[in-house]
Amino acid sequence: MKTIYLAIALLLLFSCKKENETIEAAPEIVEEMTPVPLRQANTTQSLIAEFIFKKTEVKDKLASLSAEQANALYDSYKVQNDSLMLSLEHTEQHFLDHYYNYYQDEQGKPMAAPDSIARKEAQFKNAGMEFWGIGEGIVETRTVPTFYLSLFKGHVTKDYEDFIALLAKDDKDLYTADAGLVISFDDVGKRALNWEKFIHKHPYSRLTPLAIDYYREYQSGFLLGHDNTPTIESSDDTFYPENLKAFADFTTANPSSPTTDLITVIIEAEGTKDEITKTVLKAQQKLIDKLIKETTPDYR
Repeated sequence: MKTIYLAIALLLLFSCKKENETIEAAPEIVEEMTPVPLRQANTTQSLIAEFIFKKTEVKDKLASLSAEQANALYDSYKVQNDSLMLSLEHTEQHFLDHYYNYYQDEQGKPMAAPDSIARKEAQFKNAGMEFWGIGEGIVETRTVPTFYLSLFKGHVTKDYEDFIALLAKDDKDLYTADAGLVISFDDVGKRALNWEKFIHKHPYSRLTPLAIDYYREYQSGFLLGHDNTPTIESSDDTFYPENLKAFADFTTANPSSPTTDLITVIIEAEGTKDEITKTVLKAQQKLIDKLIKETTPDYR
């Protein structure tokens, strides 16, 4: 079955090349792959075929790789796929710019998309991709949240598997849009705690610096919110009740967490909203600096 699947992908690649001789054949996947640049000659069909071909090749390759080699393959494959997503956004720019128009009528009421659009969605989904709205009418192309986990689980080292699993979990729900949080403050706190646990579990992973970046982002989002979903009321510099409750719940459940220490800082801070924000960010930076120092192995 796998051979038939691969043959179909190769046939699609060949037919696309017949239509335009400037399209290159899919390069061989190696451990150090280079990003695929945007090429005007690319078509959506050739890019989907390339995506399927490489996914199949990576799956076959993983069967004979060590865990460390699988780590390297994940790193390079992720970079290459991210580049391919940009190429797809280039070929599908008109569709993405008008994406929501296909799902609502002239009065703005939801409606079923035309068959041609439904088929396009299904084609991307079957390949392992989807269209993902990120707010303000902007739609991107991305791999489905569990794409890398389903491919690499059981093949990479434990730190990589945990990292990929956390990304898959976070990517199921949009975090921010239109300068505000989309998920609840409780859920933001859980994300911060999950990355905090990853850092303590895998302090010397080569992925830890990235984990610290995610940790910082979710932690500051939990403590301070975003422009359109702040934790502090500008008019009187007081905390919103929902945030006080989220802070109290987090503190009770995680008394030894460094984030709990920062909750104490923000609750006890005095001054205006801007002054409290500066106090918290300064305390957080001190925490992050300490983490970086503690998780920097000799080889980095």
